[in-house]
Amino acid sequence: MEATSETHPIPVEDAPVRGAAAARGDGSARGALPNLIVIGAQKCGTSALHFYLGLHPEISMSEPKELNFFIKKRNWDLGLDWYRQHFDPRAPVRGESSPNYTAYPSLGGVARRMHAVVPDAKLIYLVRDPLERIAAHWVHNYAKGRIDHPLGEQELRKRKNYVSRSRYHFQLRRYVRRYSLERILVLDQADLRHRRAETLRGVFEFADVDPGFSHPSFRREQHRTQRKVRATPLGERLADRRARAGRHLLSDRAWAVLSSNWPLGRRIDTPDVREALPEKVLTRLREDAERFRELTGQEFAHWSIWDT
Repeated sequence: MEATSETHPIPVEDAPVRGAAAARGDGSARGALPNLIVIGAQKCGTSALHFYLGLHPEISMSEPKELNFFIKKRNWDLGLDWYRQHFDPRAPVRGESSPNYTAYPSLGGVARRMHAVVPDAKLIYLVRDPLERIAAHWVHNYAKGRIDHPLGEQELRKRKNYVSRSRYHFQLRRYVRRYSLERILVLDQADLRHRRAETLRGVFEFADVDPGFSHPSFRREQHRTQRKVRATPLGERLADRRARAGRHLLSDRAWAVLSSNWPLGRRIDTPDVREALPEKVLTRLREDAERFRELTGQEFAHWSIWDT
């Protein structure tokens, strides 16, 4: 780890958080602070992992999932009392999952604030093939109606976080300078998807809870990118009317099936990221992936970023 830090110096972010250390353990507020935080990455399975973790009887995960507390532009100013109230003090392990915690530089200072408040927390960082993550990110934005144009240089200029969120070494090194690697678990989404039982056992061991726990819902998979749809204007109007209605004629499951088909919704084709990205961006992603592989000791051999 020392050689990595010397080769790629980690910048010092802004000044320490004033008063955070004093407020950290006074016990005067309701609730408790978390000791397990899923820090990202976006579109890498954090919703599924949050769900699976919450099934374990020794783990209490926050509701809502994404508290975004350590982000200055989001909920930091709400204070520690607000943060504490989302966690059950009776639970041995208390957690939250906010993928925006690895969205540097657009959302900076997160690791610094987090370490000032919960220096003994354990962190989980979910990753996936960097190019697949970018594709899923674009599909997410298109499905939400945030964009109307294809993934390409124009979109990349407007939203630089497509690439920065897929630079996992670039993101994680801000935490490594504060948390030891022993307190950080890096997971490949492919393992959570295809080797779920074994992967969750490792997660539970890392969290120091019963690793043998199992649940029928571990077979459940969520938020597959290829299932994403974009609502048509008619679909948007009906969805808005449904949201305002006090009673629904259709169950949530029936509505999900109906709204994902024409004329209420259109399936979204996953873009070819390799064709959309300039070669210099692909090179930058590949170099970052190499450094990430060195830092974590994991090969990530199936990632398409290695293809020339």
